Amino acid sequence: MSKPKMFASDSVLEEFYLALAGKDEARLRRVHIPRSDVFYVREKIYQDTGIKYTLDHVERAMYLEGMLERKDVLDPTREREYG
Repeated sequence: MSKPKMFASDSVLEEFYLALAGKDEARLRRVHIPRSDVFYVREKIYQDTGIKYTLDHVERAMYLEGMLERKDVLDPTREREYG
């Protein structure tokens, strides 16, 4: 069985509930839910700077800083356009 292709989204809860409501198991398996720390760090950055980065951006930065393990990150080796 091949691993489902996951996707990054800032609408994590909406994607999750849409998959549940639609009883779409394949869609549910594709939803990447970042660790709660990523949400907290993103909110703190927003409160301090007024800049709201994507969950993917914050997750990637936390991974590169050693705050998250490889298994916690969606596509840890994928190049990002933001650096």
